[in-house]
Amino acid sequence: MEKMDKKQLLKEADLISLFQKILSKWKQIACVAAIFLVIGVVMAFTSIKKYTVEVMVAPETSSSSLGGNLGSFANIVGFDLRSIEGGDAIYPLLYPDIIQSLPFLSSMMDVHVQTMDGVVDTTFSYYQARLQKKSWTAWLKGMPKRTINKIAGAISPSNDFKPSNPFVFDPYHLSRWQQDQIVRLNKAITIFVDKKTDVITLSFTDPDPYVAATMAEKVMDRLQECITEYRTSKSQNDYQYIEKLYLDAKSDYEQAQMEYAVYVDKHQSVSLQQYMIEQERLEADKELKNTLYTQCAQELQLSKAKIQESTPAFTTLKPAAIPARASSMRKLNIILIWMVLGVIIDVAYILLKEPVSQTWQKLFNQKVEE
Repeated sequence: MEKMDKKQLLKEADLISLFQKILSKWKQIACVAAIFLVIGVVMAFTSIKKYTVEVMVAPETSSSSLGGNLGSFANIVGFDLRSIEGGDAIYPLLYPDIIQSLPFLSSMMDVHVQTMDGVVDTTFSYYQARLQKKSWTAWLKGMPKRTINKIAGAISPSNDFKPSNPFVFDPYHLSRWQQDQIVRLNKAITIFVDKKTDVITLSFTDPDPYVAATMAEKVMDRLQECITEYRTSKSQNDYQYIEKLYLDAKSDYEQAQMEYAVYVDKHQSVSLQQYMIEQERLEADKELKNTLYTQCAQELQLSKAKIQESTPAFTTLKPAAIPARASSMRKLNIILIWMVLGVIIDVAYILLKEPVSQTWQKLFNQKVEE
């Protein structure tokens, strides 16, 4: 019992000595906090505000043909049974991969955007490369990469592809600069798919709120177009084939109808059996082609209905709206974080300086003795 009390007293004494050590350096801590406060003010007032627009859509999904209990268990473990049912090859969990694909992102570069003040009215590729607000910290982060690329280019000139118009993006032939622009666009897009409800949550972040809202809406629209195009591709091909058969059958029927009418008009007063047989043959051929024409017309209508049936429906739960507040951190919070960070760093330096120096001194003495 006495040993426990002594240990407790020693711990309390150590804590008191550490606290006194920190208090004895309060001027140093205040100076460091003031320096970091100035850094925080500079960072806060030079940082670029960013706005995030979120869109939520619930897609129409085919019902699972497997058992309900098995489906529930699959949702719990994070597995989608639709991937093994032989239905759609593109199911909701693959939607993020579609958006991150190079053809998809390249197509989004041609989207027409306009800033909140109405001064900028151009394509997103030109806006992102030339007109988008950038902080000096982002420029500073990219400086090492730019320096390395310049040095490497000076040592061994690269055969980088240079398009005639750098703001026209061909997903199969991109320059290094265009690839960097694609990466920047991909970082601005965030997509999440709920495994249980299949609800798609997509957000876009940009320094301009109007551009963010426009791009969030256009990205979701383009995703819906891709899904619809995939779902209806087979029905569209079937419709085009049946339409060709329908047009051929219509042409054949009209031609047979005309041949029958011309023949009857020419031989109205003729009662020979030979002409009567030919008239019956033309009439039978006309009726046969009329039957084929009618069947093709019915198949064409059914094909149209099949396209409509295979077209997926999307319910917008949360449409794109221009945000009133920035999603980036507030200036006051940035200043406080930098000031607290300065205090923590200085306190850690005060507490660890002596033990670390003693440890290094012991190691140095041991090496000297050896």
